[in-house]
Amino acid sequence: MKTVPVILAGGIGERFWPMSRSSAPKQLHAIASERTMLEDTLLRLDSVCSNDTKPMIITGAAIAQKVKSSLDNYDNVEIISEPVGKNTAPAIALGAAIIQKRYGDAVMIVVSADHAISPKEAFTDAANAAAELAKTDGRLVVFGIKPSRPETGYGYIETGAPLSSSNNIPAFEVKRFVEKPDAANARRFMEEGTFLWNSGMFVWKASTILNEFREHIPELYSQVMEAAEKNFTDEAVAEFYNVCIKESIDFGIMEKAKNVSAVAGSFLWDDLGSWESLSRVHGIDKNNNTVSGKLVFEQECNNSLIINKSPLTLCAVGLDNVALIAVDDAVLAIDRSKLPDLKKYLSQIKDSKQFPEKLF
Repeated sequence: MKTVPVILAGGIGERFWPMSRSSAPKQLHAIASERTMLEDTLLRLDSVCSNDTKPMIITGAAIAQKVKSSLDNYDNVEIISEPVGKNTAPAIALGAAIIQKRYGDAVMIVVSADHAISPKEAFTDAANAAAELAKTDGRLVVFGIKPSRPETGYGYIETGAPLSSSNNIPAFEVKRFVEKPDAANARRFMEEGTFLWNSGMFVWKASTILNEFREHIPELYSQVMEAAEKNFTDEAVAEFYNVCIKESIDFGIMEKAKNVSAVAGSFLWDDLGSWESLSRVHGIDKNNNTVSGKLVFEQECNNSLIINKSPLTLCAVGLDNVALIAVDDAVLAIDRSKLPDLKKYLSQIKDSKQFPEKLF
């Protein structure tokens, strides 16, 4: 049975503004390594993708050409362009239908283009174990991550009975999915040891997930099958997105499905959702600062995030709990306590009409 990776790469990543914007979203930037996040994702998947298949990248129409141009060294990929974003459920339904039509009942590994994962070998072992569960038991498998901190920004999975799996990878029945908790519950989840972070990465057979769509979102299933009958022409895909609902795979399918399992790999994982995540990627110094980039001078700063992604010289002196971010055409200086509200401030910046559209 073939294995086909599907990479969801449609978001903009506004919490990484001013670096990330609609014309150049975060997956096209080097954040966790010297390569772009999308390149890192493709390299991570090359050991689990069957030789006679192509990884599928599902992205927005506005950036599809930039995605293609950024992958000049990767000719063995397929790019699916979404005319409008409808969240993850329609994208996954479309990917599953294309895979089934092209490769038969293949295994589908769904990942995001904005995760930092290492080492690659540990991810490969977990992906192979998840694929075996998906093949033999027809399960929907989610990658769960053992919490390293009481994180309130992630969803959680409560695990049930252990399952046997290959590669000595821990696997469990899933009791339930839990929305992002408050601080007290996040601490409790971590202490109890039966909860995992929900990584948003999944493995299943194309037929299995399509059957779940038929049961839980029948209208979406019918619509994607109509696109399949029209051989997924550009017009058929556009029509599908025009009529389908906007829904997440978590709420639309995973929270309702019965045969759900989790694998807990030993790899390090981070959902790079905002500038704050760079402290986990690049570490901190003795004064709790994270400093990254060339041409940076830092003196007498504490608890600050100083990132230079521009050709300018960036000097930071005496900052306390400040995020200072420089890119080619903009500088962001913000108290770190305000970073969770960056999207709100960005909306106000846009509404002021004082700045060029290319910044957004």
